Amino acid sequence: MVHYIPWGEDVLNRCISRQREGKLPALDLELTAQCTGACCIYCDSKPTVGKAHCDELTWELLHSLLTQCKEQGLEWVYTCGLGEPLEDGNFWRMVEFLKANNIRLSMFSNGIFIKDLATAKRLKEAGVCIILKMDTFDEDKFDIILGAKDGVKGRAKKIYAARDLLLEAGYARDKKGSDLAFSIVPTSLAIDGIPEVIDFCEKNRIFASIGELEQAGEVMKGNTLLELGLQSGQIDQLKMRANAYASPLCYMRPICPSILTGFHIDHIGQCLVDRITGLNCKWFLLTEPDVKIIGNIRTESVKRLYDKVIAYRSKSFVDNKAVIDGYLNISYVFGGCGGNPKNIVELTRKSL
Repeated sequence: MVHYIPWGEDVLNRCISRQREGKLPALDLELTAQCTGACCIYCDSKPTVGKAHCDELTWELLHSLLTQCKEQGLEWVYTCGLGEPLEDGNFWRMVEFLKANNIRLSMFSNGIFIKDLATAKRLKEAGVCIILKMDTFDEDKFDIILGAKDGVKGRAKKIYAARDLLLEAGYARDKKGSDLAFSIVPTSLAIDGIPEVIDFCEKNRIFASIGELEQAGEVMKGNTLLELGLQSGQIDQLKMRANAYASPLCYMRPICPSILTGFHIDHIGQCLVDRITGLNCKWFLLTEPDVKIIGNIRTESVKRLYDKVIAYRSKSFVDNKAVIDGYLNISYVFGGCGGNPKNIVELTRKSL
């Protein structure tokens, strides 16, 4: 099993080490809330996601954020929440800034706006690592997942085209790991086609990022958990295939370095943490987020906000010890957002 470079143990360990030295190695960044290319039936960010908000970060604010983070030792930016990065008006200027300053970017994308080889090559040349949405190669079922119930079909075909363009541009050729991952969410719609997607990953040096269905957003609002959920036999069969893919290890989605190092800034400049743990990822328990607003980059410096995040997290792991101890009993089948809660909590305790 090839690993996804931004989630590699070397990156994780370096980020933890740099944070202990007082540096800010990772930025968990939300870009625009705009997402017009798809309308996923299990979107975790509805109703926030959809259209861009009028108070989203300007380039001036984003540039200031990135510049300050660079001064604090920034090495990685992770953007995997809210809308589609390629629909953000600041995206390409941000990519050029990161490239010029030797800062790597990992982004989640539905791929619908990777429409030509020039775009795929531009991303590759800038060193952007991509987690591409890819639940199944069954076009009709994938279209349903992508929101075909709203009357729009053909989205799956666009994602498949993006997949091929990325491979043609040179993605998934690094012998040290892969700069391309497929985001695979096991649901009743996708389950039959997931082994084929894993096979494709194996043949093309792509990391198969299998993660549980989140009990948040549209899943809860539309009451589709029972409809999309899997039977125990289906889960067992898929776990066997995933374990064979990961052999000799048991499959578990790796820990994302940005969940416990650096800090999280949302699309309107707020610095957010999970209220109970102080961790950066508000979805790591796969439930509706419960966040604490630490501050806003419009009114406070990166250094000040980062110090407040570290202090809040350290205090939370003491004050909320009993609750957090309960998270040690949470072990997902494939892994959630940012990894497995049990492993995340254990590693965070060691790194504080």
